[in-house]
Amino acid sequence: MRVYMDLLKYGAARRLIAATATGKLGFAIFPLATVLLGHDSSGSFLDAGAVAGAWSMGGTATGPLRGHLVDRYGHRVPLAALALLTAVAATGLATASGTTQLICFGALAGAAAPPIVASIRPLWTQAVSRDLVHSAYALDAVLTEVTKICGPLLAAAAATYSPQLGLVAAAALLVTGTCLVVLHPPADRPSAPSGTGWDVLASPALRLLCATNACAGLCLGALTVALPARAAERGSTADAGWMFACLAVGSALAGTAMGAHHRSTAPITGYLTAFVWLALALTPLTIASASPLLVVLLISAGAAFAPMTICLFELMDAHAPRHTAVAAMMWMVAAEELGIAAGTVTAGATAQHAGAWLALFTAAVGGGLGALVVVTYRARLQ
Repeated sequence: MRVYMDLLKYGAARRLIAATATGKLGFAIFPLATVLLGHDSSGSFLDAGAVAGAWSMGGTATGPLRGHLVDRYGHRVPLAALALLTAVAATGLATASGTTQLICFGALAGAAAPPIVASIRPLWTQAVSRDLVHSAYALDAVLTEVTKICGPLLAAAAATYSPQLGLVAAAALLVTGTCLVVLHPPADRPSAPSGTGWDVLASPALRLLCATNACAGLCLGALTVALPARAAERGSTADAGWMFACLAVGSALAGTAMGAHHRSTAPITGYLTAFVWLALALTPLTIASASPLLVVLLISAGAAFAPMTICLFELMDAHAPRHTAVAAMMWMVAAEELGIAAGTVTAGATAQHAGAWLALFTAAVGGGLGALVVVTYRARLQ
């Protein structure tokens, strides 16, 4: 763990940690909060999946453009404007009546979400020495998982008082985290050329990473609905909070261990291993119902997520076109959000008509598809 202590000696690193932790906690609360709000509004997991899917689709539609704006003009002005729009959209969600309004404001909230994670990634390279960048990526991934532990628990706890409370908290954290990033000195790098960010996809490797990230999103989106559905079958949707927390615990432990050591294997090997492990670990969840077994299986499955993210960052560093760091990351986010949207809608329909087991199987399929894509086109990422 000494490498993390060395990392924390940098003042810029400590500031980035505070910014990313706050913003990511808001993002961690948002998905489950939208599901619970949609379910509370109509009593249907199909509607709940539609609301969460609208948030994901909104992010998918504007993600590359938001990333390109940050590459082109720096992170300060675009992030500040998006933070304001996020506050407006969250207010609309909290006061909406009916599924249609929830879907509309959910889409707006996704479309305006500040690209905090994508904006921070290039800042790490100037915040710490080059030999610590790998560990910084690992710490960034671990922070994501730590917030995923707290986020669902907070969303579930807030829902016991009011479904709207979780959304208000998520929006407040997103805006606060964005403001902290805005206050960070801009990256010392040339601006991206004019355009819309589509030139990022000229790289075959980036297109392949987008496809694999969409598969990861399919898995995550399905879990966003499947775990509350399994919790509802057990008697209380609030139990979904500790289920998501178990996933995040496994991911945080795996990410911490991975970042503390310099590995000799190529990033593509770790990326493939993470997808295979995810598919294998999620499959038994379709028939598990006892709490102790669920805890073990969820922690085991979660161990795939942080290593997957770390390897993705390293593969992007190797293959993304110059001066497009944020736009490239936002294409990854857009692909993931597209997968999440497909996963939430599919899992919502299957959970409503066939039960949680089929929604959980959808999540396992997402991991399997990701592994299949990597195996088939592995040569492009060598």
